[in-house]
Amino acid sequence: MPDSRSPKTRARDIDRAQTCSLLDAAYGDGQLGVDDYEARTAAAMHAETLGDLWALTEDLQVRDHLRESPESPADEAGQSHRRGLVLAAMLVSAVVVCGVIGYLLSGSVAGGDQSTGGSGSTAAQPAAAGEPDPIAVEPINLHTADGIREFVRLFELQFRDTIADDIDLYRDDAIVVRMVPQQPHRYLRWRFSGGFEQWTNLPGLRDRDRETVDLAQLDADRIGGLITSALQQVHLPSGRIDRVAIRANNGQSLVTVYVVDNDESRGNVTATLGGEIVEVQTARQG
Repeated sequence: MPDSRSPKTRARDIDRAQTCSLLDAAYGDGQLGVDDYEARTAAAMHAETLGDLWALTEDLQVRDHLRESPESPADEAGQSHRRGLVLAAMLVSAVVVCGVIGYLLSGSVAGGDQSTGGSGSTAAQPAAAGEPDPIAVEPINLHTADGIREFVRLFELQFRDTIADDIDLYRDDAIVVRMVPQQPHRYLRWRFSGGFEQWTNLPGLRDRDRETVDLAQLDADRIGGLITSALQQVHLPSGRIDRVAIRANNGQSLVTVYVVDNDESRGNVTATLGGEIVEVQTARQG
């Protein structure tokens, strides 16, 4: 049986978040430059396996109190016995619960439950009084003008403003970095996937003078058009949009659309929040 924590083990959200915390710390103490930090963080957010995550931090000095992030196979050996005991206890509990449910169901049938129809199947139950009907949430494509507009609307509903340190828009989700309210020296990372959830448990250290972007200035239509034309702009017509980064730099807020083709050729287009192109980097080998 293969090691349950091998490099090929599928990564969980908590593994990705822990790796981001390591990268935050490495950036904060000068091990990573801003470009390397952003590239590694972007890769960590969408890493598929633990091996992908380990490769992002294996050359870093890691502080002792952060060494929980994600365990290597060697760490796993010392925990296998404890997991076996926990699994056995869970199995016993499951048997007990199933027995109780079976007893209750048999009593319900014997008593002639009136909620079953002639076919023996249970009739659909109406929602409890006062409960709202379930809401079907349609996926939001954040690489379209409509998707960007909806993201900004939900952002403002969540945070009561439109200010962020930086934002990475992927097609189906996004990562947002924001200052902790009333604490300009600290930030939190949030994940958006139809709604916002805190991505890291502990705040990171933040430069008090860090520049921010105001999403209220974002022209969704023009940025949507920029994304649509990006493949042609960088000469990768068969490529795909990797992410759309929104940053402030040297007093100017910019949007950069990153394009990749089979993870080998890369290019990007940078524009103002109003959609005016300021730089195009055509395809180059990764």
